[in-house]
Amino acid sequence: MNSQSKPRRSGRTQPACFPLRPVALALACMSALAPAAAQQLPTWNNFIVRGGNVAVGSGPGNLPITAAGVPSPAGTILPITQATPRAIIDWQGFSIGPGNAVNITQQAGPRSVLLNRVTGNELSTIAGSMTANGRVFLVNPNGVLFANGSTVNVGGMVASTLRMGTSDADFMGGSERLVFQQVGGALGTAENRGSITANGGGTVALIGARAFNSGSMVAQGGTAALVSADTVTVDFAGDGLTTFKVSPGLYGNAINGGLVQADGGRVVLMTTGGSEVGQGVVNNRGVLRADTLSSRNGEIVLDSGSTAAGVTLNGGLLSAAGNEAGFQGGTIDVTGRTILLQPFVALPSTVVVPGPNDSGIVDASGAAGGGRIQLHATAVGASAQTGAIAVAAGTRIGADATAAGNGGEIRVLGERTLRAYGTITAKGGPAGGNGGVIETSGGYAVPAGDSNGGIDLAGLRTDASAPNGTAGQWLVDPFDVTIVNGNAAGTLTGTPFVPIADSTIQDGDINAALNSGTSVRITTGNPAAGAPDVGDIFMDDVQIEYSASKGPLTLQLDAHRSVRGNTASVIASVGDPLNVIFNADANGAGATVGGGQVSYSGAIYTNGGSVAMNGTWANASNGMCSICLTTALIDTRTGNQQSTLGVPGAYTGGSDAGLGGAVQLRGISTFGDPAADSVGAVFVQNSVISTATGDISIFGSHSAGNGVQLENFVSPGTLSTTSGNISVTGIGTFAAQTPGHGVLIDSETLRTADGNITIAGRRLAGGPVAGAGVLLANGALLQTTGSGDIRVTGQSDGNGAGVNIAPSPAPTAGPPGQIDGNRNVVLRAVNDGSTDALAIGGPVRAGNALDLRPGGVDLAGNALDRTDVPITIGSTAGTGFAVSAAELGQITTPTLVAGSTAHAADITVVGPLALASALTLHNGGGGNIRLAAPVSTPQLGLLSAGDITQAAGSTVTAGALLARSSGGSVLLNEPGNNVAAVGGGAAGRFEYTDADALALSTPSVTSFDAATQLPQTVSGTTVSADRVLVRTLSGDLSLGTHVTSTTSTDLVAAARFQNLGAYTIAGAPWRVWADTWVGETRGGLFGSGLLPNLYHCAYLGLCTVTVSAADNHFIYAQQPGATVLVHNAARAGGRLNPPFTYSITGLILGDTGAGFAGTLSSPATPFSLPGSYPINGSFTSAEGYAVNVVPGVLTVGALPELIKPDLVRDTPSTWLYDRNIGPAPICLATGPLDGDRAAQEGDVLAREWSRVRSRPNLTNCVDTERRNGCADF
Repeated sequence: MNSQSKPRRSGRTQPACFPLRPVALALACMSALAPAAAQQLPTWNNFIVRGGNVAVGSGPGNLPITAAGVPSPAGTILPITQATPRAIIDWQGFSIGPGNAVNITQQAGPRSVLLNRVTGNELSTIAGSMTANGRVFLVNPNGVLFANGSTVNVGGMVASTLRMGTSDADFMGGSERLVFQQVGGALGTAENRGSITANGGGTVALIGARAFNSGSMVAQGGTAALVSADTVTVDFAGDGLTTFKVSPGLYGNAINGGLVQADGGRVVLMTTGGSEVGQGVVNNRGVLRADTLSSRNGEIVLDSGSTAAGVTLNGGLLSAAGNEAGFQGGTIDVTGRTILLQPFVALPSTVVVPGPNDSGIVDASGAAGGGRIQLHATAVGASAQTGAIAVAAGTRIGADATAAGNGGEIRVLGERTLRAYGTITAKGGPAGGNGGVIETSGGYAVPAGDSNGGIDLAGLRTDASAPNGTAGQWLVDPFDVTIVNGNAAGTLTGTPFVPIADSTIQDGDINAALNSGTSVRITTGNPAAGAPDVGDIFMDDVQIEYSASKGPLTLQLDAHRSVRGNTASVIASVGDPLNVIFNADANGAGATVGGGQVSYSGAIYTNGGSVAMNGTWANASNGMCSICLTTALIDTRTGNQQSTLGVPGAYTGGSDAGLGGAVQLRGISTFGDPAADSVGAVFVQNSVISTATGDISIFGSHSAGNGVQLENFVSPGTLSTTSGNISVTGIGTFAAQTPGHGVLIDSETLRTADGNITIAGRRLAGGPVAGAGVLLANGALLQTTGSGDIRVTGQSDGNGAGVNIAPSPAPTAGPPGQIDGNRNVVLRAVNDGSTDALAIGGPVRAGNALDLRPGGVDLAGNALDRTDVPITIGSTAGTGFAVSAAELGQITTPTLVAGSTAHAADITVVGPLALASALTLHNGGGGNIRLAAPVSTPQLGLLSAGDITQAAGSTVTAGALLARSSGGSVLLNEPGNNVAAVGGGAAGRFEYTDADALALSTPSVTSFDAATQLPQTVSGTTVSADRVLVRTLSGDLSLGTHVTSTTSTDLVAAARFQNLGAYTIAGAPWRVWADTWVGETRGGLFGSGLLPNLYHCAYLGLCTVTVSAADNHFIYAQQPGATVLVHNAARAGGRLNPPFTYSITGLILGDTGAGFAGTLSSPATPFSLPGSYPINGSFTSAEGYAVNVVPGVLTVGALPELIKPDLVRDTPSTWLYDRNIGPAPICLATGPLDGDRAAQEGDVLAREWSRVRSRPNLTNCVDTERRNGCADF
């Protein structure tokens, strides 16, 4: 509990007095105040007005009262008229006899106050009636008695046997804060046996050295009070209701046996101080009622202050209930050195009619929600019998919601001692609402070095259930407690406040609370008080069983020091889920208490509930565990049943077929002696934890030992789930008796089907003996059988291994540590670099993929990547993160990955690798990949942000290779490389050489994403780089993907090039090199420029052509042949040779012969004789063809005939068109024009014109001066 809710009260230390028969003594006190010869009415000659304006009397003779006073007429009714808001009258005596009345009219209204002070020596007896529309104060140090049958109906009534200490001037000035104080040893009693009613929210208060009520005091909406003290300060305006502040007096008696009621207001019984005869605050069968009204919740305050007798409730009713629809319960506060709540028991010699409230009821229930009830007993110094509460069997304390609403808050707080045997309820409403809070605490504030105090709750019944909401809680807070087996019912003795030596809680009472639907929380102590070596919770052969179906509940044990349970202890549910929580050092006291341990050897069956254990061991003498489970059983699976129906204690356990709750173990051990024996901060030995779908989470940190130590030497210890995750995190430190591993799993099995197993351990620096971050030894097994993954991360700050899967220590010893993952496994490790960080001495299997990469653990236990640490693979004896060939031999997996998407340091293969699994090396965050030894694997992925290179002889043999560099080059040019398909790309150059046939493709490999810790598929797409060079040394080169480059692309096939998928080559100019074109498939690729195809040119070999860097080319080593056919020609003799022509045959692949160049010639000259002459040629091919020339034939004819001379003279000036206009412009031939045409040779036109000129047989020719006239013929 919160110490702030339990304030201490300072005051004089008084010896306790505990009445054996408080009822009798209280009745005796109340009957002692009896009138002798009561005054019938205040008389005219016994008063003096000290202030204000009032009139006494009635009828025409009514005169204002002066300082001297005036007579008043006699009669049974005395009227008093008050004209001013405040008035003071000093009376010699003030009483009202039976049948008489005093009627006060206060003209200023209900806030008016008439102060009546009695200066005589007689007590005031009110046996008649009094009415007033305002407030009336009656102050008489001799005593004030409202007798049986009396009635008072006023706006407010304060009857005090303490004199008013407030000055008359302040009173008349309207002060609402008035002081009443004892003067001269007067010990008068203020008592009511009649009926006093205050209207309009007024106050009814009896104030005196003793204040008794056996009648009726009603102040609806206001305040009704019994106050006993030496000095009382009354504040009428403090918080809307009247409040009281008291200082110690002699007697200290405020006793009620009647009705005190202030619905919607405040009921107060208050006293302080008092001698041994003082009764404190007592309620004998009486009713204290402050039920809720629509305007306000009611309040009840019982405070006995420093009165030794405390507060006694003998039967009766304290009610601050909200009975109407929509009303909540109010508040009830009971405070005293001691508090006794017990049923009313009549004296043996008396006959009493049983009453409805004789059992003793404290009620703050409400239809819309329960209110607040607090019983708080304050301890005083070394007085052992103070700070004690006794609640007898049969009593009831309730703050229930009776319709729809939350249960209230009930706190029963005995700072030294609590005996509670009754019934306490704070139930949620049947129509909805959550359960409330019930606290029964005792002994939590025992002074240091004092063992007096504790609790006894035998037979106590608590209920904070919620039929249609969340269960409430029962809180128990002693300082040291043992939970024992039992169902006894407690009984109060005649000395109910004697300290309890040993606090106990019966498991039967816990079971009753659970089965009512109430969660239970037990705490011990407070860091601000009490002895440092107490504060433990111990379970001794307990059988705690939740068998009802009231919804999920919680059993929580919070110890100031330690929580312990022996082997025979059982906590079980066969009903709804039960959550179990153990917290040691719950108050964070640390080393000051030398405890903080959860030590449990029993069984826990939660039937679907969760289990949480938290410990913080702090002890300078040893390095013990904070969580210690030895031969324990924790089963959170549903389906648990009693082994024998109706017999608690033995159970079947749950089923893996159902659900399960989570288990969390957290231990931090500090200040251990490094030379002492030590075990893990979380130490689980020979124990079984089964959770089905629930997670298992373990964290341990030790300053002088192992962080987490899971071991099994006797029974088959396992931690198992079906789909729940298993997480183990430990931080260890060297001690003389232990290397101080982060996580030590020794002969223990951690198994899950579909959950993940995560192990993270760190061994801090120090000590001469190396410790591991994570050590799996002697057959320790991590296993997933379904879709779960396994992730192990270990860091050693020294020279120990980060992760050590230890081999069998000897051939005859137990098996080695092993990991058996049905899906994915991740191993991360780091150390100081002087030894091997990852030691694999036992088998490791991953059904899907296994990732090896550097990783560490921070001081909070968080696993993280160490991307700056290089990876070495294939070494015989490496340092740092090095995986030897022997260690690789321990691994079985379809895909092995070294590195991840985030790894940023070099990855180097230093020894030959011949793997049956696919291999991926990935440093996507930076660094280079270097193959310094041959690698053989079915599938190889080389994924880097840097360069990917291979040394001479470090060949790659694989079915597929994906090599991709996001920031460097891929340079894999070893001639011995032999893969079937290659893909990838580079920011720089992408070069790959293969020994035989190769497909440039889009292979897919598996890597690991550092963020998700899961494998990811990386697929090749377009081969893209600044420069691309892919070459086969034999066989075809097949294009199975697109290729693009920035500067150039060279695809070199030792045989043929194949592009069956019609892929493209884009970007910079490209060249496809091949041996031959025969049998190739270009798939739509075409070269560019005049010469798209080149021949007789081998890559890096003989080449007889010039390769243009600006065009795309297909280039072949083989040389095709082409024939130049020279066309035949003819000419006449004596003439020049005509131009020779030719054609080309034998061109392939769409060539046009654009690269052919040469000359054609013939030996024939213009002087050659007629005949046939050869036309020869000499040609070359820029394409690289082998050129064959077939000569043509030139035919030379005879010489042409000479032209005969023309004997007809031309007639000048024949104006054909100008002179002969009339006649038709025609010539008439006189003879044939083709006489000798057949004899002409040579040019036809020349022959014809020659004939025309030589024989122009023309008539009717018209002469003209223009050309083409007749003269021209």
